[in-house]
Amino acid sequence: MKPLKLMLLSAAAGLVLNACSSEAPATTQENSAATTESASAGTDKRVLTIGSDMTFPPYEYLDEQGNPGGVDVEIMAKLAELNGDITPKWEDTRWANLIPGLKGDKFDVLYSSMYITKDRLAQIDMIPYYKTDISLLVRGDSDMAPQGADDLCGQKVGAMKGTEFVNQLGKISAKCVEQNQGAIEIREYETSPQTSQALLSRAVDIQYDDAAVMKAAEMKLGDRVKITSTQELYPIVGGIGVKKGDTETYQIISDGIEQMKQSGDLEKLLSVYGLTVPTQADIDQIMN
Repeated sequence: MKPLKLMLLSAAAGLVLNACSSEAPATTQENSAATTESASAGTDKRVLTIGSDMTFPPYEYLDEQGNPGGVDVEIMAKLAELNGDITPKWEDTRWANLIPGLKGDKFDVLYSSMYITKDRLAQIDMIPYYKTDISLLVRGDSDMAPQGADDLCGQKVGAMKGTEFVNQLGKISAKCVEQNQGAIEIREYETSPQTSQALLSRAVDIQYDDAAVMKAAEMKLGDRVKITSTQELYPIVGGIGVKKGDTETYQIISDGIEQMKQSGDLEKLLSVYGLTVPTQADIDQIMN
């Protein structure tokens, strides 16, 4: 029997290329269990509309039936259970729409494996909850074996449009130019699955993406791809976003995450996907 971690990652990885051939329109998904509980109890719960780019397994994705899945969905379900007075309603949208949608009151919460950066903190409030890094993915038949940032110089590298990945690659490319090693040719794609497809079709030679996402892609695609990175690239803390000034929603999410930390539930859920709970030092470094 496969270990639990492999089984869950494999299931999430099954969504990695589903969005490549056609992209579904934005959809809204509700947590049916929470909705049923609310109806049966005869009480009104606050509906939290959650904006998410659900093309990013194992964090968040839509399964073949259109239901939300992934570690972020599992954590949100636990937060709703702990609070007792909220019902999550997931709304799938593309990455570039997330922060504008939150500011425009289309969403109450952004839950989309969003890295915490100074630029984002200037626009929205964020509650930290996980730590990850970057992995480099190449085709299985490639002679390339990039291990770290220096190996990206002069190469065609694919990344998800509008993400911190593109900013990171820009910084690495600038250093490449300073060292006379050649700039990185950065190619951007709407989703992570589309970036993987670009790799397979040889439009790019390397995919630069979140480590958990690349592990899921490698498990799904088998010997068609391989992770070659061995060096730490950009360890970073991710968080849940709320609109500035929305102290009620912020407190709901923050209190729930803290309860999950104390109980060990957060670490348990994250570890299945190879993720960790950030230390206080990690949080202070990015939040202050």
